Amino acid sequence: MHAPLLPFFQAMTRFLYRRQTVPTTITVRKFTCKSFDGHALPLELFSPQALVGAAPCILFLHGGAFTLPATNFHKKLMAAYALGSSARVLFVDYRLVPKYRFPYGLEDCFAAYAYMVEHAKELGIDVRKIAICGDSAGGALAAGLTHLIRDRNLPKPLFQMLIYPVLDARQLTNSMKRFTDTPIWNARQNKKMWDLYTGSRGDDASVSPAQATPFKGLPQAYIEVNEFDCLRDEAVAYAKDLQDAGVDTLLNQTKGTIHGFELHWKSKYTQQIIRERIAYMQHQFNDSLLAR
Repeated sequence: MHAPLLPFFQAMTRFLYRRQTVPTTITVRKFTCKSFDGHALPLELFSPQALVGAAPCILFLHGGAFTLPATNFHKKLMAAYALGSSARVLFVDYRLVPKYRFPYGLEDCFAAYAYMVEHAKELGIDVRKIAICGDSAGGALAAGLTHLIRDRNLPKPLFQMLIYPVLDARQLTNSMKRFTDTPIWNARQNKKMWDLYTGSRGDDASVSPAQATPFKGLPQAYIEVNEFDCLRDEAVAYAKDLQDAGVDTLLNQTKGTIHGFELHWKSKYTQQIIRERIAYMQHQFNDSLLAR
């Protein structure tokens, strides 16, 4: 992760994202909202054509070490989530390091959430059925966003879905010490990522969801971890912290997996895990419907 090369990789990743198509049964609406500093934040709303009126919505925060834009497999995931859970998916193209360090990305995500709540009617969103989903660094943003939403008194999301999330800037877990050379992602890359993301604010608890106590009052959670991933143990610990705080939390510990395993999109196991995520979404959205 060399900062001078990041603009090239960012441009390449955006190119791959643009080239990825979505099923013809999904429409994509592109627009912007204003972030905290007036920045025009790009958003994309993925909607199954069969949806009519107010529907559930998943705020999707992509991974990429806080440095890379969403790639083609993220677009595949959003389409799968939208069709599988009969929900809209709002994609946030938040700002990236090294140009925009913490808290720019997180504040962009908060601005997107506030916008979707305020404009729910025109976007076709049921504010009682909003979820926040993020993978890897997007998981850090998703978890951090739930803290901001609670502390700033916005309507609470129905649930959060954290997929092999980045959560703890301290990087002291056993899995962080063990997995120093695993493919896709490892502890050495993780340290570089945190250094780029936080700069001089590395000890600020607000940067690191695992340190951002208290956890009481956060939305229920689905947390997924990989077996061979330096991030595994911090996510397991975060799940326990949520449970201890009275937050209903499901921990899914996948087997034989590494970070970003969904890149093997056609793998039977990849598709099984994606179905498990969608089943959780369906259950939560349907339960909230019955509870009205």
